[in-house]
Amino acid sequence: MRGYAAFLVLSLAGCGEPGPVGEDRGVTANQIARLSTPEVEPTGDPLASAKLQPLRRSDSIGAAASGGCRFSANQRILLVSTAAASVARVGGQLRHFVSAAPIGGTGGFFEDRNVSISVGRAEPSAAAGEAGRWPARITVTNRRTGAQTRLNGHWRCEPLVREPQ
Repeated sequence: MRGYAAFLVLSLAGCGEPGPVGEDRGVTANQIARLSTPEVEPTGDPLASAKLQPLRRSDSIGAAASGGCRFSANQRILLVSTAAASVARVGGQLRHFVSAAPIGGTGGFFEDRNVSISVGRAEPSAAAGEAGRWPARITVTNRRTGAQTRLNGHWRCEPLVREPQ
């Protein structure tokens, strides 16, 4: 009985009032924002958060000057990747991606915190079309909602041009 009473006293000692409101527990605002669920869920097209929109001239990070790879459909550039960065406009927002795998003539895999993009050539040979440009398919996935879209187009890679030193 004495052991049970000691266990009960020690157990209750661990239960106390929570710390003061607003107490800093080593969590940053960025960590809270990443894990928080938005107060208002977007309405409308459930696939909108995974749809690509054409890049604007100012979005393209100078791909024409520095080489790199790009995905296009219907004569519009939708994804640009260079040695410096990868960008795409998804769900109306310009997003910057990191490469999750090597990027080259066969395609690439790009991701940020919320969206992942996979590009792959549809035909293994370069015989179709001009050199360095292949029929390809792009898949955009919103990792939070699971929304996913696919689009056929062309993948083109050009050698990187190094700046003179």
